[in-house]
Amino acid sequence: MSFDETVLIAGAGIGGLALGAALQQARIKYEIFERAATPREAGAGILVQAGAMRALRQIGLESEVVSLGCELERGTGRNVAGTLLSATPFEQLGAPTVAIHRGRLHAALLGALEKGHVHLGRAICGVEQDEHGVRALFDDGGRSSVGGLMIGADGLRSAVRGQLFGDAAPRYAGYTSWRGIAPCAGLVPHKEILEIWGRGLRFGAVSLGPDETYWFAVANAPARELEADHRGAVLARFAHFSGQVLALVRATPAESVLRTDIEDRVPVATWSRDRVALLGDAAHPTTPNLGQGGSMAIEDAVVLAHCLSTCASVREALAAYERARVSRTTAVVNASWRFGRVAQMEGRLSCWLRDLALRSTPQSVIRRRLLESASFSLV
Repeated sequence: MSFDETVLIAGAGIGGLALGAALQQARIKYEIFERAATPREAGAGILVQAGAMRALRQIGLESEVVSLGCELERGTGRNVAGTLLSATPFEQLGAPTVAIHRGRLHAALLGALEKGHVHLGRAICGVEQDEHGVRALFDDGGRSSVGGLMIGADGLRSAVRGQLFGDAAPRYAGYTSWRGIAPCAGLVPHKEILEIWGRGLRFGAVSLGPDETYWFAVANAPARELEADHRGAVLARFAHFSGQVLALVRATPAESVLRTDIEDRVPVATWSRDRVALLGDAAHPTTPNLGQGGSMAIEDAVVLAHCLSTCASVREALAAYERARVSRTTAVVNASWRFGRVAQMEGRLSCWLRDLALRSTPQSVIRRRLLESASFSLV
């Protein structure tokens, strides 16, 4: 079929905007509603993995994203002493892996949309549906909007998901993160992402361009821990890491350092009820250990638009969407959770054994895993 009704999208983040771009290419009507009053993403970096770049290729945005970011050639892991634990080349994956400022990725997706389809300051708080369509209700009590399908792309604490499934709070992974962008080069060679593993601590960095380095720091911590100075907290916890690490943190404006507790949800088998469905973090929120969160949302968006443009009914389209995406995203969420448990080990012996296992992993195994993560299919 050619879906001739309007798709209502909750959320103008990466997933919601990517869905708008994919629907626009498929000539399917859409409207995006965003609770924030201004269209912006957090001042941090993001990896667009090869699978998501393949998806962006489908909707004509691959080249622009590459031009706005830094195409990576390898990933490297070391321990605090500087010992090499792993080296992963990103070549021959069929698509690039790109490190990019979230704000620039967001702007590229927004810029691909025709004017007038993104409505800011409109938070969807409820959805009504019947066999004929859906109605979106807004928390400001303003005029509702009607369409043929509602997609919740409104993140980890999705209001649409809450109405569908009544979920409890997300599960806390046991560790928190700080993120920042230093206006300088250093610590990592251009086109490389580096992670340094300690005991209950991790630090990572990647170049976003000639004079811009994105970094993240991860530490075991109680949930909802508060501090007045995020940058100072990183410098204190990571004081025994290299001078380059500390210099990178010090070069970052204190007010721009972000702190976020790491959370996800246990994967579920279905993301839809009749004419309402979920996408991205609303459907399958994941810990960031594998760098796949935003990438999975982009993949979801392109697959969903394809299903709507090729299936005979909404029911068939959503069933096809879930067949194509649930298994893959469930595997990523579970693998990322397990990875985080290993990466955040604290015991001296357990960390020594972990590092030994990493150094001993054959390149063939690493390559196979990377190729699996880089795959993308519309069906």
